[in-house]
Parts: sequence; C-alpha cells; structure tokens
Amino acid sequence: MNSNYLHGAAILFGIHIAGKGSTDLFPSQRSVAMSTSCYRCAILAPVGVLLALPACSKRNDALPEPPVVASWVIDGQERTSILTRAEVSNDKVDVYIYQNFAGPSAKGSTVTVTLFIPKRAGTYAIGPNSLASGSFIDLDTSTGNNKDGYAADTGSITISTLTATTVSGTFNLTGKGYINKQSTKSLTNGKFTATL
Repeated sequence: MNSNYLHGAAILFGIHIAGKGSTDLFPSQRSVAMSTSCYRCAILAPVGVLLALPACSKRNDALPEPPVVASWVIDGQERTSILTRAEVSNDKVDVYIYQNFAGPSAKGSTVTVTLFIPKRAGTYAIGPNSLASGSFIDLDTSTGNNKDGYAADTGSITISTLTATTVSGTFNLTGKGYINKQSTKSLTNGKFTATL
C-alpha cells in the first residue's frame, strides 16, 4: 500500500506518525491506523446524519398563513384579502384593499376595493354630496380589453377605530359600471384593517 496515502489518511483521522522517516508505517501501525480510522468513521457518520436532520426539518416546515385583513361578500361568495394599505390625505383617509393570488382567496375573484373616508370615526352614507365614496372591480365579470370597474352610488362606510398607525371599519357598497351603466354589483358585510 502507498505510504503517502496511508500517511495522508493517518493525518485526516488525527493519528500521529513517528518513526523512521515519519512516512513508513509498520504492520502494527497500519493495523492501528486502519482500526482507528474505521472507529472514527463509525462515530462520525451518525453524528453527521443527526446534524443534517434539523436542517431538513426546517426546510420542510410550512410557512404560516398571512392574517386576513379584509373580507366582503360579492355575488353570494365571501372574498378575503391579506393585503391592505391606507394613506392620510388632508382630512381624509384613503383605504386600498387588494385580493392577493397567494393568499386565502387564491381561487376566487380578484377584487380591488378603494374607500375614501373622512379622517374621524363614524358612519358615512354614500350618495350625492357625500363625504365618503368607494369603488371596486371584480375581474370575474370584468374581462377582455374593456375591464369595467364599479363606482359606488349607494351604501355606507364606517370607521370604527382610527389611531396614528391603523384604521379599521366596515363597508357596504352598491355601484354601477363605469363603462356599462346598466351593470350593477354589490359588496356586502365588508370589514377591513389597514396600516397608516
């Protein structure tokens, strides 16, 4: 057997080699080197497996579902959203609600709801000369090149909680199509929470 090979193996497994030339192994030393290396392999192999298990387990852990921050009913079906945002504009709060394909409603319609509300808690009716307004789009029925949104002409929006960082409330909207004025659609039982 090549003495350089054995010397390298001996160094790999932490065996100190001494003697003539410090490179040649006597038969008894070969026996010790081989038995020691086998013993260390037997010890280290299970340790390596155990160290790898937590990493595999972590990679297979399912990510937690993001919280639902808005919900509503359209055409008799509940929709939910995991994405909202709000902006303060002068004395109004603008709330934007998006339906996210990666969220709980991945198999439902994609509806975007926009609410414009006075910057104070209360319930605001939607109508002519109203302080509040809303609009939405339902891509289930708004397809092709002429996607139609809906401007709410009746309904109400309520701000139940308004702080320096969050706004939450409820809404019910009924609107006519921007393009097809004969088309009417309603959102009911709406709830939202958004970060300012």
